[in-house]
Amino acid sequence: MAVCWVKAGICGQETTIEAIKVGQIKVRVSFVSTCERVLALAEELIELDIGSEMTKPLNETLTYTLATKYLCRTSCIVPAAVLKVMEVTAGIFLPESCAIEFVKDAV
Repeated sequence: MAVCWVKAGICGQETTIEAIKVGQIKVRVSFVSTCERVLALAEELIELDIGSEMTKPLNETLTYTLATKYLCRTSCIVPAAVLKVMEVTAGIFLPESCAIEFVKDAV
């Protein structure tokens, strides 16, 4: 099992994603979120096939296909977090925090 927390950015929405391995190739995901669009996504994005999510092009994964249907913008980082928590739960990668930070006058 793995749990991650996402603060999406300027929208201020927060989401917790929990993933539990429910078979050799399946992970079940559940969400707690302040975002109504993520909650709508959560009603349909319940179980992931690890091999399918890991081998398909990003735009063909179930995660991103459903995100396209429900989320309000293409830059939402929740789908990436779903795939990360799935990878950790499946034992493909170790848990490690990720970040996107904007640095003033960096460019």
